[in-house]
Amino acid sequence: TVLTVAGDLRAVTRAVAEFFTAHGWTVHELGPGRLEVGTGSLRRTLLLGAFAGSRFRLAALLELRELPDAVEVRHRWGAGAGRALGGASGRARAARRHLETSAALERHLAADGRPVRSRPL
Repeated sequence: TVLTVAGDLRAVTRAVAEFFTAHGWTVHELGPGRLEVGTGSLRRTLLLGAFAGSRFRLAALLELRELPDAVEVRHRWGAGAGRALGGASGRARAARRHLETSAALERHLAADGRPVRSRPL
């Protein structure tokens, strides 16, 4: 998903990191404009696969790029997300959770009145 958010890079990066942290994800800054986020238990997911429930391991890369008067946020999770750890069920679970998270991030960023546009990646 690609979100275009009004604001500057520093403020939008902070808002994105706060959103994921508040929702129980770990956030690691990989460099300027790059965040890696993750949630769930890799160990539990390796043992139970798609049946790991709410502790199913998810990870994504967020790339933030400054545009004139806005920031583009790319939420990338990959076509194979979840497949290696949970087969077809894991892939479906991962895709559903990432889409739900992306929609919630969009609502969060728009909640303070900033214009936000969304489009598929």
